[in-house]
Amino acid sequence: MSHTLMRRVCPPRYATRLFCITAGAYIAGLFGRLSYAAVMADLIAQEGLGKAEAGLIGTLFFVVYGVCQLLSGFLGDKVSPKKLIFTGVLGSAILNLGMGLSGASYPVMLVLWTANGIFQSFLWSPAARVFSEMIPPSYRKRACANGATTYPIATILTYLFASLLLKFSGWRADFIVSSLIMFAAAAVFWNRMSFYERETEAHGEIEEITLTSVEDAAQGSLLRILVVSGTLLTVLGAVSLGLLRDGIQSWMPTYLDECFSLGASLSVALSIVLPVFNLIGVYISKWIANHFVHNELAGTAGFMAVAGGALAVLCLTGTSNAIISLTLMTLSSTALVGANLMIINLMPIHFGAIGRASSVTGVFNSACYLGSALSSYGIGFVSEHWGWTAAMAFLLVFAVLTLVTSLIGVRRWGKYRRPI
Repeated sequence: MSHTLMRRVCPPRYATRLFCITAGAYIAGLFGRLSYAAVMADLIAQEGLGKAEAGLIGTLFFVVYGVCQLLSGFLGDKVSPKKLIFTGVLGSAILNLGMGLSGASYPVMLVLWTANGIFQSFLWSPAARVFSEMIPPSYRKRACANGATTYPIATILTYLFASLLLKFSGWRADFIVSSLIMFAAAAVFWNRMSFYERETEAHGEIEEITLTSVEDAAQGSLLRILVVSGTLLTVLGAVSLGLLRDGIQSWMPTYLDECFSLGASLSVALSIVLPVFNLIGVYISKWIANHFVHNELAGTAGFMAVAGGALAVLCLTGTSNAIISLTLMTLSSTALVGANLMIINLMPIHFGAIGRASSVTGVFNSACYLGSALSSYGIGFVSEHWGWTAAMAFLLVFAVLTLVTSLIGVRRWGKYRRPI
């Protein structure tokens, strides 16, 4: 027997502004996450860190971030998104400031950046709840899809700032500037989000949701939800997706510098090509999703086939030509944006009806950043011992894994997902 649920959502006249303030806070928060990857090549070159040693800082961050994503996901279904996002942005701002003032002490940076993973975990799952449950239904899918633009926008801005600061000042300035941006964003977000909460309580519309029999059957433990919806193996696919997505972005400057002797500043500047195309890729992926994708896992499989194909060609061409390598890595990264849109941005909408959008997002994002942790250390280790061609083969294996897990879940997910 199906049940009918009711909840209050934001007044439509504030829907776009609610999206913008939430997305803006998340973008500012990403400055506090991406700042280390943006200056890692300079840290290796200027401070004498080994690649595996530098990678360990990123690995510990992603391990803590991934584990805490589970907690954040569950909290996000119960605690105000305003409180969680504000805490995350403010805490990360303080720790980034500490990184800039650390004096290049490796133990201090290791501790600070690991702690940063805790605060960064408070950002995406609550934001996904705002997009999936608090924004009115007519704006919801667009908001969740547009949420995918936040990561490439933040990456473009972060790497642009880093490129300029590395050229004229140094890696310390990048952390300090990032912290100042986040302090300002936290204050603005708290003020505006408080207003939207009051307006929703006083004038928000009542949304009525009738659960399907499959959604009714899925209610209960999170494990049951994943099994009934056919997304249990998607968790494994998300691990691979995170490894690929952040592995390519994090190691691109070092890869270009070592293989083609471009220098740290130019390598970081060229790495902006990835998020620029990723941003374009979000809109291409949205268009493809709206016109051709009726099952997010089928869409994921298609995007992973493109990403895997580009990595396979890169393995064959090796490191002989900078333009070819940059083009293939950009193509692969852009296809990964489509897969990320499917799993991280669009699939959680379908769990909003049973009030579990945040916790499911937390699981997927946790898995994704477990992969990021593996990439940060794993790619550094493989490239250091066997070279960059071996590192590209390492990435290819995981592209195939996400492709296979997506195909396995297509049928059951098709029965669970609701038209939106």
